[in-house]
Amino acid sequence: MRVTTSGTALPSLTKAATIQSTTYSEKGDLVPKQLLDKISIYVPKSKIGQKPVERLLKLAAKKDRSVNYLVVEAILEFLKREEKKG
Repeated sequence: MRVTTSGTALPSLTKAATIQSTTYSEKGDLVPKQLLDKISIYVPKSKIGQKPVERLLKLAAKKDRSVNYLVVEAILEFLKREEKKG
């Protein structure tokens, strides 16, 4: 996982944030992974002080979930809430 903050790409922060780009079958054969949708975020300088990436990593580890899972859940909850407002 690479996170961009104020225009600078940061390397993976923890093992929990590493995204595998290859998958292996039970036999050990390489199986191509299909990406259906992809999203990237930019964390503005004004929000860096709130440490969103570090907080996500900590919460993901605590809940034994991936950062991706938490982000998708947050987006879906936000959309549901905002769409109710009309």
